[in-house]
Amino acid sequence: MAIESLMQQAGAFVDALTVKPAATDKTGNETAQAVRVPEQGDTVTISEEGRALVAMEKSGESDESDQEKDMDQTIQTLKDRIQKLEEEIKALEDGDLPEDRKQTQLQEKETMLMDLRDQLLKAEQTKLKVTGMADGGGTRANGFGNTAETF
Repeated sequence: MAIESLMQQAGAFVDALTVKPAATDKTGNETAQAVRVPEQGDTVTISEEGRALVAMEKSGESDESDQEKDMDQTIQTLKDRIQKLEEEIKALEDGDLPEDRKQTQLQEKETMLMDLRDQLLKAEQTKLKVTGMADGGGTRANGFGNTAETF
C-alpha cells in the first residue's frame, strides 16, 4: 500500500511537470500566421508613386557623383591651363622680343592668368557646395549651448 501511495504521488508530480496544450493554444496554422504577421506594430504599404520617388532619389545620387566628377575634371583642366600660361609668361620674360611688344604680351597673358585663377576659385567653391562642405573647407559646425549645464 505504501508503494501504491508513493506511485500515485509520483504520477501526480510527473503530470504536474508535463506541459499539456491548453484549449487556448494556437494551432500550427495560427502560429505560422502569427509569425508572418506580427500582432503589434504598423503595416506599411508603399505605393507605385512612392517607389518611383525612391527610384528618382537614387538616380539623383548618381547625378551628384557625376556632377562631382565633372567639377573635378573642370578644376584639373583649369589648373593645367594655368600651369601652361605661367610657362608661357616665363618664356616671354626670357625671350628676345622688343621691350614694348614683350610688355604688351605679358599684360595680356597676366590678365588671362588672373581670369583663369578666378575661374578656378569659383569652380572649387562650387565643388565644395556640391559635396556639402562649407566655403572655408570644413564641415558645417553645430551650435553649442551657452549655459553652464552644457559644460
